[in-house]
Amino acid sequence: MRYNKLGWSNLLVSEIALGCAQFSSQFTKTQKTEADMIAIMQRALDLGINLWDTAPSYGNGASETAVGHALKGRRDKVILATKVRSRATMPEMVAESCEESLRRLGTDYIDILQIHWPSQDEPNDLTVAGLAKLVKAGKVRYASLSNFNKDQTDLAACVYPVASNQLPYALVWRYEEPLIRYCGERRIGVLAYSPLGEGILTGRYDETSRFPAGDVRNHCVFFLPHVMPLALKVTAVVKQVAAKHGVTPAQVAINWTARQPYISSVIVGSSSLQQVEQNAAAVGWDMDQDDYASLSKAGESYMASAPRFRTMWDR
Repeated sequence: MRYNKLGWSNLLVSEIALGCAQFSSQFTKTQKTEADMIAIMQRALDLGINLWDTAPSYGNGASETAVGHALKGRRDKVILATKVRSRATMPEMVAESCEESLRRLGTDYIDILQIHWPSQDEPNDLTVAGLAKLVKAGKVRYASLSNFNKDQTDLAACVYPVASNQLPYALVWRYEEPLIRYCGERRIGVLAYSPLGEGILTGRYDETSRFPAGDVRNHCVFFLPHVMPLALKVTAVVKQVAAKHGVTPAQVAINWTARQPYISSVIVGSSSLQQVEQNAAAVGWDMDQDDYASLSKAGESYMASAPRFRTMWDR
C-alpha cells in the first residue's frame, strides 16, 4: 500500500480508503452480520488501508455504529473520516451532529469531519465556523468538505483552512477535473469516491442487465437505457487492459483514478473479504503509459457523447 499526504495536513492516508456506506442495509446488496463487518474492517487494516470513511446518513447511523464496534482496540491505527449530518448548518447543530457521531463511533475525537453536502439555500460559512470550533476544542483534527464546488470551496477556505474535499471521480465521471486541479494547487487534499461509476466499470453488466425494485442502480445515470451503451464502451477498454495485466476490470478502473494528479485517496466500498483484498490490490503497481492513455481517451469520448448530469443519480 502506498500513502499520500492529505493536502496541507500531517495525515498520511492510504491510496485506497475503506468506504463504510456498505455497513448499513441502505447501501449493501448482501446482508452481513456484525462479525462479518468487523472482519472486513480488520482485513482492510491488515492490508494497509488506514483511512475509513463513513457518515451519519449511511443507514441513519448504522454505519457509524458498526465502525465504532470495529474500532475497539484499533483506534490509533485508523484515520477516521465522517461527516456532518444533513441540514446541520448552524454551529450548534454541527456540534450536536459531532457529539452524536462520537457516541456512535465510541471515540473522543474524529480525524476528518466533513460537511457532507453544501447548503444550496444559504451560505456555508456558519457550518464551516462550527467545524472550526470543534477543531479548537480538540474533538476534530481537521475540518473538511464533501461535494463542494469551486465557489463553495473558496468561501469555506476563507472561513477556516480545510484539509480536503471529497468528490466523485471515475473514467465515466470527469466533470470534477478542473475542481480537483484547483483543490490540489491550493494544497486541499482530494478524496475520490465512486471510482467504479456505481459498478458500470466492473465488467459485470451488459445492456440486458436488470435490477430488483429498490436497487440504487435503478436510479444511477450510467444504467439509463440511452446512457448505458455509451458507458459500456469505456468498460470494454477497461476489460481489455485488465486482461493484458491479469487483473480485474474494477482494479484497472480504481488504479486509473488513483494515478490521476492531486488524488490523495480513492474511497471504495467492500462487501466481503475477497472484495477488500481485490480493492487493496488495485494499487501498488502501474500500468504503462499507453494503457493510461487509452483509458483516458475512452473516458474523454464518453464525456463528449453522454448527456450531462448534475449527479450520478440525476435523471
